[in-house]
Amino acid sequence: MSDPISPGETEVRGYFACHLGPRFMAAGLTLQFRYNFAPGIHYKVAVNDEYRTAIRKGIEDGMGLRFPAFPGSVWITAVEEHPVDSSKMAFYLAARSVIDQAYSLAQVALECNSDPKKLDSV
Repeated sequence: MSDPISPGETEVRGYFACHLGPRFMAAGLTLQFRYNFAPGIHYKVAVNDEYRTAIRKGIEDGMGLRFPAFPGSVWITAVEEHPVDSSKMAFYLAARSVIDQAYSLAQVALECNSDPKKLDSV
């Protein structure tokens, strides 16, 4: 059995804006994945109370799906809030998308580490 995939010691940023007819939905987050701190979700920046629960849920749902065995911590290092377009759903989706990006990057890193010749074609 192979080791579970891990985000490693990385920082990943995600921002999106989605057109919803007469308005947009927008949010952005930067997350750090760290091993040398207590497990859990930690904050390096202030997070609006209105969005805090949605961000936590997005991180928890994403980590449970993509990195269920990750023993480290997730740090929220930046929050990009739009005064009109941000919402709870936007921040939930932003959190999930950052976890998905970290997962995709970890898969590619794992492939390249197992077969360095893959980098020759880049």
